[in-house]
Amino acid sequence: MFRGNTKTKLYLWTIVIFGLLSMGCLGGCIAGFGLSFGYVAFGSFIFATVYSQLGTFKDINAQINEQDALERSVRKQKESTAFSADRKLQKKWEEDAKEGNELNHYTEKNIKKYLVEYKAKKENFRVLIDSSAKYNINKCPAYVWSDKKHLFLLLLEQKARIVTISREKTGVLRYETGVVITDMEEYKKVKDSVFLGSLFRELYPKYYKKTVNGLTTFMKNVFIIGEDIAITTPSARGIIKATGCRLELTNQQIDRKRFGGYFEEIYKENLLLKEGAYTQEEYKGKVRELLAGLAEHEESLESFQKTIYQLVQYNMISLECAEFYMEFRGKKQEGKKG
Repeated sequence: MFRGNTKTKLYLWTIVIFGLLSMGCLGGCIAGFGLSFGYVAFGSFIFATVYSQLGTFKDINAQINEQDALERSVRKQKESTAFSADRKLQKKWEEDAKEGNELNHYTEKNIKKYLVEYKAKKENFRVLIDSSAKYNINKCPAYVWSDKKHLFLLLLEQKARIVTISREKTGVLRYETGVVITDMEEYKKVKDSVFLGSLFRELYPKYYKKTVNGLTTFMKNVFIIGEDIAITTPSARGIIKATGCRLELTNQQIDRKRFGGYFEEIYKENLLLKEGAYTQEEYKGKVRELLAGLAEHEESLESFQKTIYQLVQYNMISLECAEFYMEFRGKKQEGKKG
């Protein structure tokens, strides 16, 4: 009648027998054979009900135990897979280190550890340092931050180290053009490193070609902070944010006899934009501030108009922008007369 092992058959037959006993005794009680038949019927019914639920609880517990075992198995498998992946990555780092790339041991985790260890400010920035003879730095990714007295550079070399520079020496950012490239793979170690390669991708230098004495020569531009710390041009963004330094140009880089002070300031902002240190929106915001100052404070209308025309001529502002500030100045002048 029932399929299954001996325990299953015994379980099912017990429920059937006590169910039939309950129904028979209930019938006897109703037929007038005495109240005791009713008690037996009630007791048999309760026993059959409880005993049937016992099997259900066992099934549920068995399912829970089976599910827990499955989850433990899956968890162990994931841990084993993660451990295997970590071992593979570690092995790759070790192999790369043997091949000469000592930067592959850097990870997000240990960089955070170094930043904490050296008490970096929350406001810290990534930079690529091109070179520094004074501090023996060459093509090195770094983090920069500052306090009231010092600029700090966390250098991610084979072994991380910190360089501290007085803020008195970091107030000015200088610009150097035409640095000749002698090795087109100068940043190969950084680019090939597992983690740092992508982290510092946006800060790589911009190369351009020039013909010198009939030969094609590759060059780059750099910014210089402190005594001789040359950084890639996009890295100027982080240095400016960390120090608040100002860009200064030489007389060879800007003709001050031809161009006024406001033109020079906007020219420098435009230079930082072209070199990747500013976004387009940041540039527009700074230029708006300078043009508003020009319109309000330049006493000579002739000097104001000359500067506006030069800015349009050298594509630093649009014609629509020039017209807006010409009108803006006119309203300001009328207000002063009134």
